[in-house]
Amino acid sequence: MPAPAAATATHCPYCALQCAMTLTAPDDAARVVGAPVTVAAGHAPTSPTAGLRTAPAGGLCQKGWTSAQVLRAPDRLTTPLLRGADGELHPVSWDDALDHVAQRLQALQALHGPESVAVFGGGGLTNEKAYALGKFARVVLRTPYIDYNGRFCMASAAAGANRAFGVDRGLPFPLADLGGAQSILLLGSNLAETMPPSAARLAGARAHGGLIVVDPRHSATAALTDDGGGLHLQAVPGTDLVVLLALLHVVWAEGLADLPYLADRTTGADDVRRSVAAWWPERAEQVCGVPAADLRRA
Repeated sequence: MPAPAAATATHCPYCALQCAMTLTAPDDAARVVGAPVTVAAGHAPTSPTAGLRTAPAGGLCQKGWTSAQVLRAPDRLTTPLLRGADGELHPVSWDDALDHVAQRLQALQALHGPESVAVFGGGGLTNEKAYALGKFARVVLRTPYIDYNGRFCMASAAAGANRAFGVDRGLPFPLADLGGAQSILLLGSNLAETMPPSAARLAGARAHGGLIVVDPRHSATAALTDDGGGLHLQAVPGTDLVVLLALLHVVWAEGLADLPYLADRTTGADDVRRSVAAWWPERAEQVCGVPAADLRRA
């Protein structure tokens, strides 16, 4: 008789959305190579410290649904490998592998100092796991150098957000709030492919024809505007700034700015107005390739 199935609540490991998921496998799966693991969409517990996020509409994207397939991949590593004197990789125990790593780290730090070692994390980590990784780096390895993959895609956005809003990166509001927005502007983002569950939050803006996607490619996200759900501003690569300057020009020139709001909550509005005065849509079109009419409509 097969062992009873055991369900485990966890989160999808792929992107920073970390959608909740439930994995079900036989109790003896750990001892059976290729044992089937069933994936189901999960629901986040009420505890805010649990580190799970309910997937939009209770669903997962293709990354989550297929995440367990790697467990049955024929070339998947199931034991540590250590390169021997013959230059080949040989299976070793976890204790031997971890001892080897620890000895090498200690030797490197003894020779070059604690800061010769760095730690690299990832956006798929929960807050708790990221905290533990940072603690390990600072307390155990005694290195201040901790980074993650977001450095390559978020550094410029973080710098801009810090200057404009005083926040490093990420949304300053719950993702669910996007569902109530009538207009959303996306630059350099292809949510429909990189974070598919979040694309469901664009439905409200699409219903109002207010989804604006700035992308040189006709990406999957840009395609969401094809049915009248918004505008695809297909700018020449590297001209996103010109698009923004033109949009700001229209805001000021056509009296669309909320002046009382700007006066109460921002600084430098007059400087912005002066800096965009020379970027009327027809001039911007010559640089970015986006028709002036589309810039005004956006």
